[in-house]
Amino acid sequence: MQKAVIGLAVLLSLAGCGEKDPSTQAVEDARDVAMVERMSREPLKPLEPLPITRQDITRYGLDKPGCSFRKQGQGDPLFIAGKDDGYLHVGGDLKRFAAKSESADLAGGARSTYVGLSSWIDLVRQPDAGTGSDDMNWPARIVIHDAQERVAFMADGRMTCRT
Repeated sequence: MQKAVIGLAVLLSLAGCGEKDPSTQAVEDARDVAMVERMSREPLKPLEPLPITRQDITRYGLDKPGCSFRKQGQGDPLFIAGKDDGYLHVGGDLKRFAAKSESADLAGGARSTYVGLSSWIDLVRQPDAGTGSDDMNWPARIVIHDAQERVAFMADGRMTCRT
């Protein structure tokens, strides 16, 4: 991949030896830059988070005030959101995310956005549609973004919060 980008850069520099109209050159340069940027983007790697089990919650001390997102039809949470941090089980690892202090407050001291090393998570409240929601239990959507701001995972479910 890197050899292809270097080869493209050499070809572009050789192609620029003749004189061209400045406006034509600017258009060609912009096209070439866009092509190199597309070629250097890492492919999207979709995530498939695993439920956080009762054993994980006990082992890591995650049973504290905050909110839990459960995907529709699942008993165990996919994401646990606390005041300062949140947790997501991906692959074989329980990953920690820092709460973004500028994001919206949720019940139990949780936040609506959590930031990790290579991704971030948004928790979005969905319309109630007569399900009897309140501040502690409501329909939600979880959206996990990769480092290049693409959606790597999205699911609907319910947020359950406690203080």
